[in-house]
Amino acid sequence: MPLLPIDLQTMFSHLNQVGKEQAIQKDVSPLHQSLQGSEIAKETIDKDATVNETHDIGDGVEKVNEEENRKENRNRNRKREKEKEALKKEQRKMFRESHLGHHIDIIG
Repeated sequence: MPLLPIDLQTMFSHLNQVGKEQAIQKDVSPLHQSLQGSEIAKETIDKDATVNETHDIGDGVEKVNEEENRKENRNRNRKREKEKEALKKEQRKMFRESHLGHHIDIIG
């Protein structure tokens, strides 16, 4: 898209205004930073001079891991108990004979 002479004319008329705006923007940034820096410095001085309130840190990673380990151990124990009960039931079935205890032999 080519620039026409009329476009250049309007650009040159606004050149002074644009230059002033850019200079103001450049000056605002360092000023803003210095104000924020002084505010941060005041806050740190206040925090150093006063007693800070303690905050509850809540559940840490260690506690979560401990709870997970406990759950896993409970699940393992339940599985073992179920396996033991199943094994006992199978053993009872194997050693149980249907004709024992029903017939009495008297020899005499």
